[in-house]
Amino acid sequence: MSGKFCVLCGKQNVELIDSLCADCYVKSKKLIEVPKRITGKYCKICGAQWIKGKWIRTSATSLASVVEDIIIREVGNKIDIDKNVEEFAFDIKSIWKDPSGNSFATIEFRGNVRGKPFSQEAIISLEMERTLCDSCFRKKTRYYEAIVQLRSKGKIGIDDKKRAFFESFFSTSIVDNISDVIEGREGVDYYFMSKSVARKLISMISSIVDVEVNESYQNEKMKNGKREAKLVISLRI
Repeated sequence: MSGKFCVLCGKQNVELIDSLCADCYVKSKKLIEVPKRITGKYCKICGAQWIKGKWIRTSATSLASVVEDIIIREVGNKIDIDKNVEEFAFDIKSIWKDPSGNSFATIEFRGNVRGKPFSQEAIISLEMERTLCDSCFRKKTRYYEAIVQLRSKGKIGIDDKKRAFFESFFSTSIVDNISDVIEGREGVDYYFMSKSVARKLISMISSIVDVEVNESYQNEKMKNGKREAKLVISLRI
């Protein structure tokens, strides 16, 4: 602004921000407010993340990248950025532990104020809970609500072609829902953690090919005043 000067360095005829030139503004202001600590929770088996009260699978391909995802998301949600900062970005420089085993992340923040670039680093304490998501816990304990018994029409046993055909209907969500697979003399039993997933699979197959389907229940009991039982679906191909 013509005729005005920076109150810190005295520079004249420059654009001012709160009575400071861009250089002095960057040097004297706290441009980024960074959280001292971030927390997160993830499944130590499949890498699902606990986000807003739900277990969610992300595109992360390793547990290390899961931790990075959590850091980036939580830092992005919790930082406070000066309104004059433009072209803001940040990266994880390193994740490390101190001699006591406490975890930390070193983060580099970058941006500019009216064309004046800046960068700053911050060390953030990490509290990451490694646990089991609901799905992996159920798999570990072999929890199930339904059994799909794959059988052949008119004979004992199931051949590889029929089994491969049946399993060709498996999506990722169906595979994730299976807690156990037991091969026997009469065929193959698939243990599903959800009755609805098992029923949807059978409905999809029976709408395409001629199969025999029978439902029954086992291990019936009362729990909290409600009748509970394991669903058994016999599927003959």
